[in-house]
Amino acid sequence: MNYLAHLALIPSNSGDHSDALRIGNLLGDFIKGTESSLRLQLPADLVDGIILHRAIDKFTDSHPAFLASKQLLAPERRRYAGVVVDIIYDHFLSLHWEKYHTGKLDQFISNIYTILDTNKEWQLGKLKEAFPSLKAQNWLASYATREGIHETFRRVSQRGKFTTPIAETHIDFNDHYQSFEEHFHLIYKDLIDYTQKFSF
Repeated sequence: MNYLAHLALIPSNSGDHSDALRIGNLLGDFIKGTESSLRLQLPADLVDGIILHRAIDKFTDSHPAFLASKQLLAPERRRYAGVVVDIIYDHFLSLHWEKYHTGKLDQFISNIYTILDTNKEWQLGKLKEAFPSLKAQNWLASYATREGIHETFRRVSQRGKFTTPIAETHIDFNDHYQSFEEHFHLIYKDLIDYTQKFSF
């Protein structure tokens, strides 16, 4: 799952800890380290979120829907499936937000930016570098449009010397749009069940 899904997928009983848990679940994409080393450095709720992030990624990578989505990618892009399929699924989460979550997506996104602005000490690792662009360009909202997804593929393709094939993922995305959407619904329903039962 990509940024939006990780921010959304937390146990409903997290209560007062939900903000830190959400940001920790996002931080899993930006910070490294073993659980024990992280617990020596960071607040417990943030580390719980990072652990949840890793569990979600592991669950996703072995799910039949993800494996089916991976096969829809051109062979030269399958090695990046963990990145590009996650981005594609965030598109469908944006479109179907109110089917799975209460409230409006734009308000949820606004709240996330407020949480990160208010708790600058939670902007850790590479998130501290990425957050100004993430907010200014409103990455979380951009997933709702095909143009936004295409731009995300282009941006991600520039991360390294060998990631340029990602820029052409819009071809797979457009060619197999309905199948990706079907796969998203299958996996996201299972992920909601999984995260609601998750114990730290």
